[in-house]
Amino acid sequence: MYREAVISNGTLFINFDKYLSMRDLYFPYIGQYNHLGGNKNHLIVSVDGKIEYMDGWERKFFYKKKTLITDITAENNRLGIKLKVNDLIHKYLPVYIRKIKVKNTSDRKKHVKILFYHDFCLYETTSGNTALYHPDLKGIVHYRENTYLLISIFPQISDFTISMKKDSALRQIETENLKRNPIARGEIDSAVAYYMELQPLEERFFYYYLIAGHSFDDLEEKQSRMLREGIEHFIEETEIFHRGWLKEQKKIKDSINGRIKELYDKSLHIIKAHMDNHGSIIASADSSIFHRFNKDHYSYSWPRDNAFIVMALDRAGYGNTTKKFFEFAAHTITKKGYFLQKYLPDGSFGSSWHPWIDENGNPQLPIQEDETALVVWALYNHYKETKDIEFIDRMYAALVRPAAEFMVSYRDKDGLPLESYDPWEERRGVLTYTCATVFAGLISASKMAQLTGNIDEAKRYEKAAREVRTAILKKLYDRKAERFVKMLIRDSQGKWKKDLTVDASLLAVYFTGMLPPSDHRVINTVNAIKEKLWINFGIKGLARFEGDQYHRIKRDYPGNPWIITTMWLADWYIATNQIEEGIKLIKWAVKRQSQAGLLAEQYDPETGNPLSVTPLTWSHAAFCYTVQNLSERIG
Repeated sequence: MYREAVISNGTLFINFDKYLSMRDLYFPYIGQYNHLGGNKNHLIVSVDGKIEYMDGWERKFFYKKKTLITDITAENNRLGIKLKVNDLIHKYLPVYIRKIKVKNTSDRKKHVKILFYHDFCLYETTSGNTALYHPDLKGIVHYRENTYLLISIFPQISDFTISMKKDSALRQIETENLKRNPIARGEIDSAVAYYMELQPLEERFFYYYLIAGHSFDDLEEKQSRMLREGIEHFIEETEIFHRGWLKEQKKIKDSINGRIKELYDKSLHIIKAHMDNHGSIIASADSSIFHRFNKDHYSYSWPRDNAFIVMALDRAGYGNTTKKFFEFAAHTITKKGYFLQKYLPDGSFGSSWHPWIDENGNPQLPIQEDETALVVWALYNHYKETKDIEFIDRMYAALVRPAAEFMVSYRDKDGLPLESYDPWEERRGVLTYTCATVFAGLISASKMAQLTGNIDEAKRYEKAAREVRTAILKKLYDRKAERFVKMLIRDSQGKWKKDLTVDASLLAVYFTGMLPPSDHRVINTVNAIKEKLWINFGIKGLARFEGDQYHRIKRDYPGNPWIITTMWLADWYIATNQIEEGIKLIKWAVKRQSQAGLLAEQYDPETGNPLSVTPLTWSHAAFCYTVQNLSERIG
């Protein structure tokens, strides 16, 4: 089940599904650890003794304007009850607040009980969990190891229960008999409730909250501060902060459509939500992919995704925000100068399916070299936006030099980069896309070497970049097909052959600056991409590559439309002054957003339903980058 809303502050992150259930909770890193693992923390309503889950309600999901505070309504005409829900996480404290207004829309008095069910698995395991009612904190505390979660209600909890799963709190809720058991351990769940009597047309509100910490004392200190300053004050200062943060952005042109601007602002907030305070940026916190994708997820920091994301943020004016990513990159790059596939938010190496030996048992580097190249390219773009030479000087020895030295050395005798995996992490070869990013990375390294006074290195990196470009044009442009090929691969005899698969990532030959967008070789390649990958049915959009099997709906389609690839095509249209064509694709992305403004990774080409994860951070960044390109081109 895809996510309908996300909230975050860089330390605590929460996802909600379409039933207003909390489904993912990450602390103390964004993306690590998921203390819910996709389990449903239900919101349940009892009216005059009748229990109702949220699936029978009419629900609408929005955010308050220019904030990451939800503005959700849920109405049940049969029960005569309407809920207005605001969810937020404090601007820097790991404190989640859900403000609920309950309105009796009928002409009869109602006895209403709002119940909150919890199914935590702290540190992603059901073993060793404990939950207890804490009399001083006046709430339930779930804890394991160094993570403590306090759940309570203001003005007070009306009822509660803590249970072993065999005597589930859900069953107690459904029988209207919360047993007030004070403690349980192991595989457990819990619930709290708030009771009110509502006269006809009366509306009242209360606050449900969760505080994350590392000890009972930590929880008490945070709770005391919140209650002393006032919950409403916490909400107000967070709302002011969110709006103030958006005001820091570089303004896009006034002539850009209002719906585009609205999604642009939301996208900036969604991107920021996925950035951990220690520097990593996770691809997606939507754990619904877990049971559909080899029991793994997207809560990792991919250097490639991150490079594209920070370039969009830097161009939006958030250079101070992106610095942490480059520091994270300097910490995680290997001593040999390359990045591995992906990382956990604490900087450790993430799960991988790229082997360290080939099918014959020979050693191979399990890398996607574009990830190394793109981070260097992104860092130089950071400098162009911020002019912060002191930061570049600090990053040069830690990040730029080792990456550049690796890129220079990891080439064949003709100057072409050696084999690595494609950006979609499926196939290995000498890729046009990857080689183009290496060109951009080496040119960027050369410029930063010049800036920092490393003149000999600047010359060597520029020379290597020019050699890479020459080799690409010689070996990866097929004169018979009149376009660039996807890659060179070895056949069973070890000889090189061209893979002519059309791939949207071939657009890198222009967006990395290797060739101008109007070059005939670029135009020929773009024409092939449009012919082979544009989906002419249903919602339309651009697929990744011919025969893409990932979540594929039908063999009739080359694959599913992705936001990223469609925005790459829009970028080319804008770069070649085909502005109206670019705007059409931007508006296509606007149509794909969920009710609350979330963009998925890809979509069902027939129904338009999201596929894979929602939201995908890179999708939002790609949209922002394209809007920025549009803003720079138009008057």
